[in-house]
Amino acid sequence: MAVLAPLSFPWPGETMVSRVRHVFAPEEVESRADLLVIDATVETLWGARLLWNTPRVVIQGGEDCKTLSNLQKLWKAFSEEGINRESTVCVAAGGSLCDLGAMAASTWMRGVRLELVPTTLLCMVDACLGGKTALNAHGAKNQVGTFHPAEDITICSAFLSTLQERELQAGFSEAVKTALIGDPGITDCLKNRDFDGAVFRCLSVKGGIVIKDPHDRGIRRVLNLGHTLGHALEMLLPLSHGEAVALGMPAAARMGGGETFAREIAHVLSSFGLPVTLPRPVSVEEVLSLIRRDKKTGSAGRTWVVPRGWGDCSLVTITPEREEKLLEGALRVIRP
Repeated sequence: MAVLAPLSFPWPGETMVSRVRHVFAPEEVESRADLLVIDATVETLWGARLLWNTPRVVIQGGEDCKTLSNLQKLWKAFSEEGINRESTVCVAAGGSLCDLGAMAASTWMRGVRLELVPTTLLCMVDACLGGKTALNAHGAKNQVGTFHPAEDITICSAFLSTLQERELQAGFSEAVKTALIGDPGITDCLKNRDFDGAVFRCLSVKGGIVIKDPHDRGIRRVLNLGHTLGHALEMLLPLSHGEAVALGMPAAARMGGGETFAREIAHVLSSFGLPVTLPRPVSVEEVLSLIRRDKKTGSAGRTWVVPRGWGDCSLVTITPEREEKLLEGALRVIRP
């Protein structure tokens, strides 16, 4: 396999550039980090192959890690290791722990340098690029966060060899999302299990959008396709993030009136083993109680990302009265 060309995304108004590079093995991951934050499972499976003499903080990853207590644990480690504004923190983990580690890096001394080594497909195709950090709070996802992009992102698909199929499928979901937004050919990479190709095509699409709208005020919101309903379903049901987003995408198409395209999206997702029906019925009231706290809610209503075709996604603001009616139809598309 040829080495994939590196990607580079300059951040508007800043001197910082996010650089994405590819290596074949964990031993080839290079870092200038003064502290490594690493997922507990990654440390067990791969830690010995990350050849750095760098202090490590081990935290169990997964959505439950995005808590204030874990943020405080990292601040304590930063203090003990003397991390200052010239220091670099590296996070080797999936998306949730990368969110947490980046949040810690963004808030310590008002920001220290950050590197990311994503170890799940979901993190590789989406979460590692863009600078969003997050904690969960008061029963809702990502209620607290900052923008703090990584300077260096290293992609090593060898990490994927130890993932369970369900974890891989979560990444497929975010990759299909990106295919819907800007590159339908990503689905061919997924069909062929060409993970390096899928990752770099996904990051090319996402990076091109993010550098136009780094702080999520306009066009970048299209990257939330499937997430408005998906985040609510993730909090209500025993679903992974990727599974919840997979359910959210055809529902979002139906919110825009595209029932035929909704079923086409569901067919593609199903071909990759992702769920396209809910594990149990949920009511409009249950969903609304959570999405009312969605960050895309404004005075005129909530902004939904509506896919109308491959490469054709629109931002649509829906009033609360209309939203409730449309949600009834959207939930019917994914009902069990």
